[in-house]
Amino acid sequence: MRNWVNEWVQEGRLYVWRYADRGHGWRGWHFTADPAGCRSVRNLLDRMHAGEACHRTLRLEPMTDAILSVPNYGHKADGRFEKLRIEYVPGFEELGIVPQGEVLTMTIGDGRMRKLSAAFAQVEVGGGDFGISTSDEKRAESWMFWWIPGVDYRDGKRL
Repeated sequence: MRNWVNEWVQEGRLYVWRYADRGHGWRGWHFTADPAGCRSVRNLLDRMHAGEACHRTLRLEPMTDAILSVPNYGHKADGRFEKLRIEYVPGFEELGIVPQGEVLTMTIGDGRMRKLSAAFAQVEVGGGDFGISTSDEKRAESWMFWWIPGVDYRDGKRL
């Protein structure tokens, strides 16, 4: 049987961060990617979805002041994360990220897969300044998604 997840190859640039000063509204995880990075992540999620438990590790780009300033909040990220390990657990109903040194481990299952994929689809076409809930709980944390600076979304090329 062919393993489509193992054949996946990352493309584009992906950024994940937290702010060092996480005041109200700036807590939690923040995401952006260039259009190729968004398509690449969505392709991986599609390959994982409805399959058996699996994982892949993605390369994260170094944070820049331009990216940190998109939300108009600040210029200091909490830590430097070099990799994002996405673990797909079919029965998992929430979204979770746990930092382990320079690696972030994201756990996702069928319960939030479509919402995460849809968020990257929105960023791919220039959307941003929105969040997705990590669970169905009333006070669940939200992950925030932002457009990436320096991209002309009319043709997908950088300005």
